[in-house]
Amino acid sequence: MRRNNLLPYTVLAAVLSLSAGPVCALTELDDTSLSKVQGAGLAFAFDNFSMRFAPTSFIELTGTTAQGSGWQRGDARYYGLSITNGKNSAGTDWYGNGCSTSGVGGALSCPIGSGNPNNSDGVTQNPFGIGAAASVYDPYVLRVFQYKGYDFQGTYLNGDTGKEMPTILELIGPSHTEKWRWSFWGELEVNRQVGAASADLGAPNCSSGGTDCANFLQSQTIIRGKPVTKDGQPAILRLMQTADTEANKTLGITYQSALSGDFRFSVRQTGNSPDALHWVPDFQDNEGVYFKNVDAFLPLGTLHYQAITLDALRDGSGNATGDFVIELTQIPNIPEIYNNFYCGDVGNSGDCALNADGSIQNPNTKTAGYVRWGDFTGVNTTTGVGLPDATTTNNGMYFVGGTSGCTAGSTCNSAAVTNIGISRIEGMRIHHLKITTLGAAP
Repeated sequence: MRRNNLLPYTVLAAVLSLSAGPVCALTELDDTSLSKVQGAGLAFAFDNFSMRFAPTSFIELTGTTAQGSGWQRGDARYYGLSITNGKNSAGTDWYGNGCSTSGVGGALSCPIGSGNPNNSDGVTQNPFGIGAAASVYDPYVLRVFQYKGYDFQGTYLNGDTGKEMPTILELIGPSHTEKWRWSFWGELEVNRQVGAASADLGAPNCSSGGTDCANFLQSQTIIRGKPVTKDGQPAILRLMQTADTEANKTLGITYQSALSGDFRFSVRQTGNSPDALHWVPDFQDNEGVYFKNVDAFLPLGTLHYQAITLDALRDGSGNATGDFVIELTQIPNIPEIYNNFYCGDVGNSGDCALNADGSIQNPNTKTAGYVRWGDFTGVNTTTGVGLPDATTTNNGMYFVGGTSGCTAGSTCNSAAVTNIGISRIEGMRIHHLKITTLGAAP
């Protein structure tokens, strides 16, 4: 899906270019200029883009008093979200200016990318910016659009009278970007005692034998990649009014998740790290679990017969309990919809023909998700034949152990590496998914 197939340049409504330099060429969009728009939508180009929160800025998920024996209260906080340049391996960390770019971790050793500080003309840029997060030729697109497709009753909506197509509000991501670096650190706190002074201030741990402190685990997550699959499938968010029944119409959402790149999750800290709740940790540069050459595509919902809906959980009297429901609605039990879901068939045209072994000849790739941990397209680098090499730190999944003497800025080359190999899940199709919270009090 290339951007020039979606937006002919003759109907492009607006392009907004965000850069570190001064912006002086933007023109106000008044009623006169907007009246000439042909409905293609708005395009947003992001040049030298970055988003960084302070390492102490957080999102908190607050637990409640545990119900029943064997359960304890849990709280979670996620800090310091940053989206920065991932093109280069150099960078910084949340704790200081250390963070090695050599050793096992390589480009995933630093949570914040440094980027390229200068253009070829010597003009200083934002050192953390993503050069082409979304180029003018492949921007983010926000628009309203109408698509053909089956509704919940199995009627094919093609625009004819009585078969009008619903209007969709959608945000479509680019099909190619420069590499990004997403990162955040977090902490999970267990058994926090509400009202206890040491717990409210963030007691370091319970090793001292205190009765009002909490156990906790701090971690960091680093992703270096793109919000696009390897073959160029973009991320797409769509909002619409569902049409299950007249009485049950509500907001529906579909989301096409797309991601490719490398991933690291780690918990080991250096010897000089504070190791205390709410204090910025200093993580080792290489320790953790790595996933290299990840390629993931997950379509959640299908126009127009399956959508994500949100609802409150209610008691027998109809009162909200404080809990909520997230549901990917069940696919209607209608042959035409099943045929479309599995092989894109429209009107039983025969597209669902089977092979001799019972497999579908032309499966619908738009509804089939996949996650691939490792590159399956190459060959073994040792033998030159067969499967790609899954025993190196350039492909697949592996663990890197920490070392007691590893401090900020060191390479940690002595850390042990354990390879797991490569793996993949293909053809994930979700018929129905319902998530209900059980502990969210009003």
